[in-house]
Amino acid sequence: MNSAISEFARVGFHQAKISDIVANAGFSQRTFYIYFENKEALYMEILENWKNKLIQQFIIGKNDPNNQTNTRKRWEEIFKFMAYNPDYTRAVYFLNPYIEEIRKEILNSLIQIMTWEQENEYLRKEVSIGILAESTLATIESLTLRYVLNGKESSIFLAEQISDIYINGVRQKNHK
Repeated sequence: MNSAISEFARVGFHQAKISDIVANAGFSQRTFYIYFENKEALYMEILENWKNKLIQQFIIGKNDPNNQTNTRKRWEEIFKFMAYNPDYTRAVYFLNPYIEEIRKEILNSLIQIMTWEQENEYLRKEVSIGILAESTLATIESLTLRYVLNGKESSIFLAEQISDIYINGVRQKNHK
């Protein structure tokens, strides 16, 4: 799997070759076909595994009564996950020919989690969950691409900044 992830991250899905993947992994193409029908089956398994792990990060601290700690921890775990294996993140998210399908699944998971949070009064009732989920996913994508994958900022710093914005907003409290 690691050889495949590296190859997909290096050249993308379409240019990746099974021969290169198995050569880097140190086994034969014959062995590859025992486990996978084709390159797409391998890619889809990698993708499904990554997507499920990312979605798990969204539910961290879901029942924590301290909303500020919960929000910061969740953002930190999301950015840590994205940074843990940059090749993995690049290969399955940013170089993914199936990204729109996967993005919809991630967005639907966010909507479910945020709907639960709104119903349990963690989020204000007047907040549009669809817009909040979309903006959250866009924030994750943008900050991961600009700061996480190239190591410009730590997961902790990004989590602190984003959770502060989500919890406290951006306006000065005493400004008229």
